[in-house]
Amino acid sequence: MHIPRLIRYQGNFSCGDFTVKLYTISKKDDFDFKASLDAVKSHLPAWLSLENGFNNEHDNQAFLILHQGTEGIFNIINKWVGGNMLDSHIFFSEHSSPTSFKEISGKGLNLCIWELEVVRFERDALIEHVLKPEKPDLGAYLGLGFTGWY
Repeated sequence: MHIPRLIRYQGNFSCGDFTVKLYTISKKDDFDFKASLDAVKSHLPAWLSLENGFNNEHDNQAFLILHQGTEGIFNIINKWVGGNMLDSHIFFSEHSSPTSFKEISGKGLNLCIWELEVVRFERDALIEHVLKPEKPDLGAYLGLGFTGWY
């Protein structure tokens, strides 16, 4: 059964040379993500430097999803590589320990249906503003974000 969750675009921030678009997802309206985000930001330079084994060329842009799920908090860093491929890494933290992370994405686990809604939005925005136009507008892409229940 699908129960909608609140997806919120929280704006952008810088991490080294990267511009990171931030999203939160929650079953409730009151996900207090500040402690999680502060901890994630301390790990983010290392997470952004992870390589995928195929193509690591990127434009220093990423989007981060903090998803307060049933099991805990899923912290997902995504960057577009090779112009049109998504490189994603999932780190999990317990509700009781939101600042302690375990990478869980290397064994075939992928994104859930709510996280894929963010990916769908980001994919469509990338196509419209970066891949389709004769003159790509990365700034327009970075200025867009999705907020809503899905």
